[in-house]
Amino acid sequence: MLVKSTYICLFLLLFSFLVKAQKSTDTISFQLLFNKAPLALGKQYSISDKDSLTIDFLKFYISDITFYNKGKYAGKSIEKYHLIDAQISNSYTTHCTLKNKEFDSITFSIGLDSKTQEKGIQGGVLDPTSQMYWTWQNGFINFKLEGKSSLCSTRKNRFQFHIGGFQKPYQTRQEVTLSHSGSSSLMIGVDLATFFNAIDISQINTVSSPNKNAVMVSKVLPRLFSSHEN
Repeated sequence: MLVKSTYICLFLLLFSFLVKAQKSTDTISFQLLFNKAPLALGKQYSISDKDSLTIDFLKFYISDITFYNKGKYAGKSIEKYHLIDAQISNSYTTHCTLKNKEFDSITFSIGLDSKTQEKGIQGGVLDPTSQMYWTWQNGFINFKLEGKSSLCSTRKNRFQFHIGGFQKPYQTRQEVTLSHSGSSSLMIGVDLATFFNAIDISQINTVSSPNKNAVMVSKVLPRLFSSHEN
């Protein structure tokens, strides 16, 4: 009986080892950019011969990071939600569990799902001190960008994009799918120049609640993201 129990224990240990060998923890990093160069808050960026802008606040939620290899599920982020804050560099990296570290595509959402939104304020990155929560009715802000530009006729030339909304018809959560070649860790570039190339801030420069402009701006956000190998 003792011998049989010993064999069972050895089998369980071996099985556990093999399962762990098939999975490993890796990282995915986001790099904030402007025209392919590292983004610097407060820096003046030229957007035409005469006009310029500065960005002084940027935060956004990334959620449900999932990896695929040849169309099959290969792993996901340990954290369901991740808040990237341009002022906190260590917020740019999250951990993920991958089978054999091999994947050829990745999907994730910009923003939070409706179930999370309906639950309201919670802890961690969903705490209201993150400055990303409106009210129980409007929920969380998915993407928040602020700064100033000579193109804006607003007070002190400020622009403010608080993009959120999870109820019909103003749903602003967007999904991103990126391809990836190789099995190394992944870095994802987020280029804010793409945002200002797509949005005419002389016409639309203030979005602070769920509405048609919020939905329109949210559809631009996936274009900001591109994948790069480390």
